[in-house]
Amino acid sequence: MNRLHLLKYIAFSIVLFSSSCSKDFLDSPTPKNGDLTDNIIFSTKSGARSALTGIYWILRSENMNGYGSKGAGALTNRGLQTTMFHFEMKGNDLLDVHGGTYWFGNESTWIEGYYNRDADGSRTPQIWDMFYAVINNANAIIKYTPAISDASEEEKNQFIAEAKALRAYSYFWLARVYQKSYSVNPELPAVPIYLEPTNKETVGNPRASLKDVYAQIREDIDFAVANLTASRSEKYEINKNVAQAMAAMIYQELAMQDKTLWDKVIEHAQAAVNGYPLMNNAQYKQGFNTISNTEWIWGLPVPNDQSLTFYSIYSYIDQANGYYKNIYATSELYNLYSATDERRTLLVDPGYGPSLPLYQNYTNKFKSRTAGLMEGDIILIRSAQLLLIEAEAYVHKNEIQKAVDKLYELQKLRDPGAVKLSNTLSKDELLNVIIKERRKELYGENGGVYFDYKRLQKTFKRTGNHSHLVTIEPDDRRWLMRVPQKELDANPMINDADQNP
Repeated sequence: MNRLHLLKYIAFSIVLFSSSCSKDFLDSPTPKNGDLTDNIIFSTKSGARSALTGIYWILRSENMNGYGSKGAGALTNRGLQTTMFHFEMKGNDLLDVHGGTYWFGNESTWIEGYYNRDADGSRTPQIWDMFYAVINNANAIIKYTPAISDASEEEKNQFIAEAKALRAYSYFWLARVYQKSYSVNPELPAVPIYLEPTNKETVGNPRASLKDVYAQIREDIDFAVANLTASRSEKYEINKNVAQAMAAMIYQELAMQDKTLWDKVIEHAQAAVNGYPLMNNAQYKQGFNTISNTEWIWGLPVPNDQSLTFYSIYSYIDQANGYYKNIYATSELYNLYSATDERRTLLVDPGYGPSLPLYQNYTNKFKSRTAGLMEGDIILIRSAQLLLIEAEAYVHKNEIQKAVDKLYELQKLRDPGAVKLSNTLSKDELLNVIIKERRKELYGENGGVYFDYKRLQKTFKRTGNHSHLVTIEPDDRRWLMRVPQKELDANPMINDADQNP
């Protein structure tokens, strides 16, 4: 990462806050240029907490540096919600009623272009910049925290563990986005690894292999799980439960190549949900807009006076309170539900009929907290996601009855007419049911089904009323985002020969 490339990281670097409460943690940061100043940020444990809060602000921010644009000097960050929704739109269940020509419609088409995987486009540098900003700031916390004078060793370990969890999570996203699944070939080039905070003199690193990146991810997340506690002051902070949820996701990826790791997946998935029971159906229908929901293990608060407005998913998906209102549910999603499934009632027919085939059903799953506005908290991880990960792990271990039983815990809650599956189903049949249940339960939340297909090396095929009924084979190059062109231009250790196809 050379001098030119570091410009964007200076803009994203650690920020200082006067408070870490959910109301204030999104206030404008100071110093506004974000310069790393160890005598300010790291002289006290309150400064270290503020620095960590600044990282969550990076993930939460949707307009920190404006819109993505071409060129090496472009500064981008559309936030984690935008990144997750990008991959949701590449799945089966949501569509743009303008046929792929409006906001988030381009992503849904899988067409090579500015909002998809283009190296000189918008989406790929947004994802790259955001996670490397988090990594850079986490590296600083890990490096400077040991020198804090007013913190105990246990408190220092907590700060470092939280930063390492954030670093692991970021590298996990980067590895999944910029290369194939780990099980395809662990030696494939992934992304550069940085374990020290960068400065203007730092020279960039080459793309490390998936094997090396995941080795670092494992080291970080194992440290976080071992050192964090369940206590925290706010739900946006990573505690032991969040780290265990991350570990379940990470080991799920690795277990596709090393089947002995499925036990770790189960262990972490079970531990992560402790204290976070599945929400009932009334809560499920309340709009997915509040971090106070008892099932949410991790989320980012968006106070009413700091709404993301046009940038939030409520703008695109909430037909009563949104602005763009262009994202509808597909008929394929609607047809997954039985007539007695409570979740089906959230898919509403606007009554336009066959003359407008893309307008068959909108979804009320995501509703603004306040009528006439576009506001709501950002969901990152909840217990149902971990339940489904655990169910899949049992399938891979050939413990079919356990998989059926675990899956039925969710099915019978959401659908009073649900019938428990037979334990005579094949592994492939049961995996397909689990993926369908993920779609029914988790659509719109975190892009997970896209990564399920990629991880499982399954052919992705759309049906229904989507305007782009694509079929994407496991070896299709469009599963990989291209490395941002400005990274190639600025980093002497990565050139055109290192680019994804």
